[in-house]
Amino acid sequence: MPFQDLVGQPAAIRTLQETVAHNRLPHALLLTGPAGIGKLALAQALAQYVNCSAPRDGDSCGTCSNCVKIQKAIHPDVRYILPIVSRTEGGKRYLTDDYFDSFRQRFTADPYLTFGQWQQIQGGEGKQLMISVHEIRELKRSIYLKAFEAPYKVVIIWNVEKINTEGANAFLKLLEEPPDQTLFIMTCSDASLLLPTINSRCQRLAMRRIPRGDIQAYLAGKRGVAPEQAEELAAVSAGSLGYALEYLDERADAMSALYVDWLRTSYTGSYDKMSDLTDRIYQESREFQKLFLLTGMRKMRDSLLMQLAPPLALVTQAEREFQEKFSKVVTPGKVEAVVQEMEDCLRYISGNANPQLVFTAMSLRVHQILRS
Repeated sequence: MPFQDLVGQPAAIRTLQETVAHNRLPHALLLTGPAGIGKLALAQALAQYVNCSAPRDGDSCGTCSNCVKIQKAIHPDVRYILPIVSRTEGGKRYLTDDYFDSFRQRFTADPYLTFGQWQQIQGGEGKQLMISVHEIRELKRSIYLKAFEAPYKVVIIWNVEKINTEGANAFLKLLEEPPDQTLFIMTCSDASLLLPTINSRCQRLAMRRIPRGDIQAYLAGKRGVAPEQAEELAAVSAGSLGYALEYLDERADAMSALYVDWLRTSYTGSYDKMSDLTDRIYQESREFQKLFLLTGMRKMRDSLLMQLAPPLALVTQAEREFQEKFSKVVTPGKVEAVVQEMEDCLRYISGNANPQLVFTAMSLRVHQILRS
């Protein structure tokens, strides 16, 4: 994809354009920032730009042979390394190439593909995805071959923090002696998980959360989402277009109804119903659980706004009756305490804590807060 198709990253794009223009492109670039903001899309856009046969106005043309092949993720000189389910069958060890068709189909359709969605494609939330040393060894066997068609050989490593220790050590040696005209572009949501020696050998480019207005405009203009829903999705996305699209896929109305059921049950304190609802949330993907919590935080604040400044509350028509009633039983202190519980829960879920225990404990604490 060309730079112009990216959503909400003008500073990062400008930095890359200036770097290429002044011939200061590093051999190893680390794109960092929250999930769902377009790091992988920017990596592909940069690969396309440096290999474009006729770049113009600081962007790739989008029509030359190199651009077309890179956009379709079929260029022989642009290689992807992905976190995958490590397995061996019949003496064959599975690597990225064995899963790449599934990735290519989804990524070319949606450049803001999230790790959670890729995890579901790989077999579900319980699957642990990683980049193994075998992947790096296979890369080392092929990386020194001359480029087939493009000026640069490009290796895009998605979620490089998923590389295991042995693989990281092997990759470090490759970074220390990189082949000529080879560009490594890595994406990472948590650079603290990388070996310090890898961090030190990469030039880092921090990407920012996408402004709410840009997400809203993209959803309404490019995805045909109704303006009211686009505004709501942008509000709960926390600056992540990937999460907004994921939330759209998860059927926003169903999630909103589940939140209302959960909050009503937490307020009344019916343990059996509370247990049933936490089980329903537990059985969903971890990304759904995160989005549920982000939605809950926003809707709790809207409950307070319904009490203090109703026009500022982002409330759908289906939610209005419940929010009007609920706003009468909450105080600013209770809203703050509940939101804090949800933020803690989000941190635990992001840290791979047991979601059933986390949501059960949170529901009980929310009951105590609301009835205090």
